[in-house]
Amino acid sequence: MNSRFEKHYLLADRLMDLEMALRECGAWECEPPSEEALASVTPFCIDTMSFAQWLRFVMMARFKQMLEEGATLPTRCHISPMAADAFSTYPAHHVANIVAALDRIDAHLNGKSQ
Repeated sequence: MNSRFEKHYLLADRLMDLEMALRECGAWECEPPSEEALASVTPFCIDTMSFAQWLRFVMMARFKQMLEEGATLPTRCHISPMAADAFSTYPAHHVANIVAALDRIDAHLNGKSQ
């Protein structure tokens, strides 16, 4: 298998793991944010949406688009530290699952796959 596409397939699996962790936690957002919220230039769109919304409608959407297009994936990613704080009001075991899923995405994109 082409190693570039192998990396794409693995990222697709890791994104599915993140979706499952967010759904199990009850943090999977169904209502998309407004166009104005999506246009935010603030990191993580923190001024216009929740972190869960950003994960689903910005980060995951961009990664899925990159996968569909066969685009080159980023080689640096460090998202998981934000999750522990952003989901601090959720049960610890759910937060641990979300952080673990994001850790695997970070490691994968950083070339340190788990």
